[in-house]
Amino acid sequence: MPVLQHLILFRHGKAVRPHEAPDDFQRGLTGRGEREALAQAGRLVAAGLMPEVALVSTALRARQTFDCAAPAWPDTRVQLSRTLYLAAPDVYLEAALAADAASCVVVAHDPGLHELACRLIEDVPATPEALLLRAGLPTAGLVWFEADAAAPSGWRLVRFFAPGVTVPAG
Repeated sequence: MPVLQHLILFRHGKAVRPHEAPDDFQRGLTGRGEREALAQAGRLVAAGLMPEVALVSTALRARQTFDCAAPAWPDTRVQLSRTLYLAAPDVYLEAALAADAASCVVVAHDPGLHELACRLIEDVPATPEALLLRAGLPTAGLVWFEADAAAPSGWRLVRFFAPGVTVPAG
């Protein structure tokens, strides 16, 4: 069984407003959300990482986010899971650790993804990336961590990609 080396947290793209969908679960992406999802997936590949597996919430906006990212990740296996809908941080991390892959992207929701990212960078110095990430995980925000036994959390922040924002690696 492969040991997870790269954990990517990918918040779904910009979704329609709640009153524009029958319920929260069925909120789809806006045009902006679709464009940003593809762009963010491309930024990850350009930075040198192609996820082996994608764990995707079955909520419409998360599924659509992966569908938009899929052209940039043609060899990524996808696993849909209802348990990733508005899940707690530990649910996301445990699912990724159990994914039987060296690199895993979790396409899901806030606040759980942001809470997990903040937990993993709790002891990271105040680099521009860490400060931006602590402030929030925007829609289509993508955070790349690498396993690091020397880090207090066991994970090292590699990059934080916020749509439309370029921050130098810290």
